[in-house]
Amino acid sequence: MIDRTIQPPVSETGKPDMLVPDTNRLSNGLPVHILNAGTQEVTRLDFCFDAGLWYENKPLQAALSNAMLQEGSLNYSGAQLAEIMDFHGAYIQFAVDHHQGVISLISLNKHLPKLLPVVEDLVKHSLMEAHEVETMIRRRKQRFLLENEKVKVLCQKKFSSVLFGDEHPYAQTVQLKDFEAITRGDLLGFYACHYRSENCRILASGKTDPNLIDLLDKHFGDNDWQGLALDSRRFSVQPSSQKEQRVVKQEAIQSAIRIGRLLVKKDHPDYLGLQVLNTLLGGYFSSRLMANIREEKGYTYGIGSSVVGLKEAGYWVIATETDQSYEEATIREVFLEMKKLREELVSEAELYRVRQYLLGEFVRDFDGPFAQAQSFQAVADFGLDHRFYEQYYQTLLTIQPADLQALAQKYLQQEDFYTVVAGA
Repeated sequence: MIDRTIQPPVSETGKPDMLVPDTNRLSNGLPVHILNAGTQEVTRLDFCFDAGLWYENKPLQAALSNAMLQEGSLNYSGAQLAEIMDFHGAYIQFAVDHHQGVISLISLNKHLPKLLPVVEDLVKHSLMEAHEVETMIRRRKQRFLLENEKVKVLCQKKFSSVLFGDEHPYAQTVQLKDFEAITRGDLLGFYACHYRSENCRILASGKTDPNLIDLLDKHFGDNDWQGLALDSRRFSVQPSSQKEQRVVKQEAIQSAIRIGRLLVKKDHPDYLGLQVLNTLLGGYFSSRLMANIREEKGYTYGIGSSVVGLKEAGYWVIATETDQSYEEATIREVFLEMKKLREELVSEAELYRVRQYLLGEFVRDFDGPFAQAQSFQAVADFGLDHRFYEQYYQTLLTIQPADLQALAQKYLQQEDFYTVVAGA
């Protein structure tokens, strides 16, 4: 029997193994990164295209073009695609972010020879039939209307425009009229330009089959979908001159608050230390913002902060929802916590808790081949490599209270922050 009165030994968190993918190229030059790890005969394939919001000529082009890929191709209808995936116990997902359109397939290795021809067909021969496009637009429009009833959505949209300017791709500026303006031709044009081998990278992870490259080359290594490399696009960030803004939502039960500022990108020397500082401020459940505004004051059920690193910019955001009567008090307490970090050294005990939390999260980010692959992709898109994580690990071990105070004095000045409130 285990003696429950004796505490088990406590071990320090060690550094996880950080695997570096092997890079190959198909016959047409398409790069394939293979991260071979794990014990199960399962492979995840991520087809990453330069087809995100950054490349749109009209709002909704990127999101709808990606979504329509699953609605039917030359040889498979949307229903057939779903049935094939279900029959083989596979999973396929379509997603879009600011810079990429991604198709992800997770399958047992033995089924890949049957499933890759299906993926090839939907990538190379999407039909985007008129009635399917109309149905998709109608569904997305209805979702848009529902989402825009939420103060947190209205607040985040306004916040993004305040930081970047209405013309920047990082600003969430989709309007109801955009659903009427988008056409099937717009989607086909975007698809024909962006879902091509010149704008694609494949990331494979799992216990991959030795013949995977040959199999991928068979279906995606030809020049029949080559296309042209995209021109680089540049947009200037144009933040608002007004530091405090409000979005009125009549009869709103609560108010949503966003407080934030533009920040450095992932390749900046201060970025790693800012992750630690952000965790102290509001990046985990035991953060200062949670202890003060949720636990002590009871102004909100939850509040958090994030340092967001995008490819062309970075920003810091603090987000919460509260009763309208607590708006001013909540905002005041947020800036008070920033002031404390600027003026007072963090205690060794608090830093130890944050350090251990972040070390645990760091280990989880590399737990398994799929997590390893996502961690690789999270820095590869920025032109970085595994050395970013080596430096982050060392930062977690060595950062001191004085370092955090210096960062707070540099980046947590109240006059640098924007405040957006959405509510009645």
